[in-house]
Amino acid sequence: MNYSTYLAETLLYERIEKLRDIERSLFFKVMNATQPSFPLRLRRPRGTFTRDEQDAIYGLKELKLIEEGQDKKRSFLGKEIFYELTTNGLFYIFSNQLNYSPSLLVRYSHNVILSNLLFPYFELETIERATAGFYSIITQYLHDCCITTSKRIDRFKKAGVITSNLYLKDGNERHIKLLESDLQWQAKLMGFKLGLTYTESNILLMANSEDAATDNSRVALYELETKMKAALSKDKKFMQFLKTVHSDFNCGYSELTESQHKEQSHL
Repeated sequence: MNYSTYLAETLLYERIEKLRDIERSLFFKVMNATQPSFPLRLRRPRGTFTRDEQDAIYGLKELKLIEEGQDKKRSFLGKEIFYELTTNGLFYIFSNQLNYSPSLLVRYSHNVILSNLLFPYFELETIERATAGFYSIITQYLHDCCITTSKRIDRFKKAGVITSNLYLKDGNERHIKLLESDLQWQAKLMGFKLGLTYTESNILLMANSEDAATDNSRVALYELETKMKAALSKDKKFMQFLKTVHSDFNCGYSELTESQHKEQSHL
């Protein structure tokens, strides 16, 4: 994990109040595209983009939410331009909890956000197999991490440790460590939630939720989440991480119970 690079790139993010409808529509096309390398292809004969479409594309690029991919092609229909999400685009998605599929996380697994926040703890195959129960915890975790990052950056700005060029001033190791501590705390909460969620009793609770209206749907949901539990148990990254969470929890429990015994002995 490289929190220094992560912080350097997320410092550039500027909060966006609201996208225009046409900008939002085009942004969702990029976000929900299925191609692995260049998610959106906008192909029109030269000059046939509407003015609103041109303005929307320009606006999304100005906001640094999307960027042109490296490939550009020409055909009898005109020039093909491929667009993909930027780091700012991903940060916007996670911060605002937009609805996205696990395939987005897989496509952008090498992005600085996901390579620092998600994939140190999970194998790619685990994310690809995500169920609703698992995915709700993951998406909430990514949201919490982005909000935590934004709040930490705001503190840096108020403390005057960021230059006008949006770089941390000299001696920034302490500030990076503060952010690292915040994000690792969020990760441990996520790991703890998953550990509790995938006990047999809680899988049964999920299967008997109000969303599962019939016996058949309850059985199907139970089997699906049981398979997710098996996938997590085979994920070496996650199990190693869960071991750390378990160790930290046990340490806290031991120290608190020891403190309790000392207090009782003084009574």
